[in-house]
Amino acid sequence: MKRVRKKWIFFCLLSIFILASLVLISDTIKTGKKVEIYDISVIVRGKNSESWMIMREGMEQASSEMNVNFSFITLSEDNSVEEQKGLIDREINNGVDGIIVAPADYRSMKKYIEEASKMIPIVQIESKVESKMDIPYISCNNYRLGKTLASEITMKSKEKQRIIIVKNNIDCSSIYERYLGFIDEMMKTENTVSFWQLSNNEEEAYEEAKRLMENNVMDVLVTFEPLILEVLGKSKKDISSERQEELKIAVHGAGSTNKIISYLEEGVINSTAMQNEFSVGYLGVKTLVDLLKGNPVESSEIYSTIINGNNMYSKENQRLLFPFIK
Repeated sequence: MKRVRKKWIFFCLLSIFILASLVLISDTIKTGKKVEIYDISVIVRGKNSESWMIMREGMEQASSEMNVNFSFITLSEDNSVEEQKGLIDREINNGVDGIIVAPADYRSMKKYIEEASKMIPIVQIESKVESKMDIPYISCNNYRLGKTLASEITMKSKEKQRIIIVKNNIDCSSIYERYLGFIDEMMKTENTVSFWQLSNNEEEAYEEAKRLMENNVMDVLVTFEPLILEVLGKSKKDISSERQEELKIAVHGAGSTNKIISYLEEGVINSTAMQNEFSVGYLGVKTLVDLLKGNPVESSEIYSTIINGNNMYSKENQRLLFPFIK
């Protein structure tokens, strides 16, 4: 009798489960509702390097929350316009739903990005093209960041300083805007400003920077490109080691790679300007998903700050430097 009762209960429960499933399937068919999974491609302006790591972490977080499959694509040569155009063409032909791009050149990529955005939803991150079209852009205020970095330097010394700016990659809008902000602020002072241009090959840039730092009289070196900041930090550290005394040149720049953070801790790099790159990546994916869903979107201005040896251990800056460490 007990066995019959158990079988009856089991049969009732199974029937309820089947009925509920049929109702759910029927509702899905009627309403057309289903989980939409988007395939997107992210094409940055640089080679595969640590400088994109935090931004990519933000994209991975957003993708896991928003049912997105994303492909993170780097260049074989930093800021190669033709290679970036070819990769965008390839991804469009492969049928991706949308593209996130950090344009390699704000002028040369203008018409191309405009035409591509007519075929497929596009969101710009970190850098942008000069366009009157409403193409969403996620980044900090790079002009203001450049001005803030200049203020950081002038506050450190009341005396007239000899400043050298390394002008690599200013065809990229974010680098160019930081440069303009820095120059505009520095023009208010009596400091002298001159310029270097280093090779885009890392090994060659290191040798050039080391030679120039040994043979030129300067007080401050500034760059707005993370990879060049790494090169300047390594050059200064190696010269100091060879001379067995600290090289009296202040080094300032932009970026937050592990090397930059290490040089900052050691006092080799004096300060670095950085934006919340995790948020850039996260909001880049979110904005593109909103575009794909037909939701209203707008460009987002991301938080940025200057980090130096004195403030890098604050709770807020630790979260900025290491956003995925609990």
